[in-house]
Amino acid sequence: MNKLFQIWLSLFITSVSIAQDTTLQKKLTINGYVKDLQSLRFNKDFGELVSGNLLHNRVNLKWRPSGKFSVVTELRNRFFWGEEVKKTPGFASLLRNNNEKVNMQKVWINNNSLVLHTNVERLYADYQTAGLNARIGRQRINWGFATIWNPNDIFNVYNFLDFDYEERPGVDGAKLRYTFKNNSSAEAAYAHTGKKKGNLAALKYSFNRWNYDMQFIAGWYKDHPTLGAGWAGYIRDAGLKGELQFFFGSHDSASHLNLAVEGDYMFKQGWYLNLGFLFNDHGLSAPVKDWDSIQFRPSPENLMPTRWNLILTTMKEISPLISATVGVVYAPGTNLLIVIPSVGYNMATNLDLDLFWQSYFAELENNFGSVSHQCFLRIKWSF
Repeated sequence: MNKLFQIWLSLFITSVSIAQDTTLQKKLTINGYVKDLQSLRFNKDFGELVSGNLLHNRVNLKWRPSGKFSVVTELRNRFFWGEEVKKTPGFASLLRNNNEKVNMQKVWINNNSLVLHTNVERLYADYQTAGLNARIGRQRINWGFATIWNPNDIFNVYNFLDFDYEERPGVDGAKLRYTFKNNSSAEAAYAHTGKKKGNLAALKYSFNRWNYDMQFIAGWYKDHPTLGAGWAGYIRDAGLKGELQFFFGSHDSASHLNLAVEGDYMFKQGWYLNLGFLFNDHGLSAPVKDWDSIQFRPSPENLMPTRWNLILTTMKEISPLISATVGVVYAPGTNLLIVIPSVGYNMATNLDLDLFWQSYFAELENNFGSVSHQCFLRIKWSF
């Protein structure tokens, strides 16, 4: 086991024991959840079924010895079993976050049907005053405004189809932010990925003008410079957000632009509507012959595998305990369609039951039709 992981695991266990001391309970907080996720994956005509099982636990520990200083440790434990593990070569190797420089993961069990995996998701020290905030360690550096696609989020891109990862991935780095008296702020961030030409460094300046929150970003992404801008505000009662990020070309890649625009509106009857658009000039712009050539592994430069992308999401609270959401993603040119409905039920104060569905349709060899379907049932207990 990695020595650093052993040290922090020992510190975590010790901290939990200390938390039982009532004199220190105000300085130490612990929360998290336990989730059970059952999945069914079907082929295009529902003729083939692959089942999966995941027991997912997260423990968040925050120690605040003073009002200005805090230390955060968050552990993610996942236990996979079933056909999904058997039919996925190198399943355990796919669980590593490649943006993390320091290896603080441990695969406790790894065979053809069971995988037990632990990773230190967050591990940072934070210092906060009235105008200054400094943070160093494994953290999430989130610079995005939009809900689905975030071109400005050059440090921590995430896959919106991965609904079971609310916290989103982090990086090993440092961040320094200073807030001025007019509420504008300047932020500098650095991430060390451990890869050759893979480090990131950027500056961001944020301010409010004409009742819009705005930001400008300049930095160095891997081996080439990048510039970006974002905004968030309202047109009457409708929200409007946008982000653009331009990556200058290098010796082995061309210049590249990502642009996302998003609007949302809450109707009086309780319906919520969100409409989003993404342009990725590195994405596919024509139908493909092989479905496997469409890879949903987003990176800051490639948020979607397709060039033109639209998403429509609507949500309705059916009752105080039940809510329903339907999302539709369409990529013109490639002729890709994803339908994502879900239903949530609040069984108790800290207990939730959710049903998710994902259906994929695409044009393959001049024929448009279904490609695959996935169903997920999740129960979550928070503590």
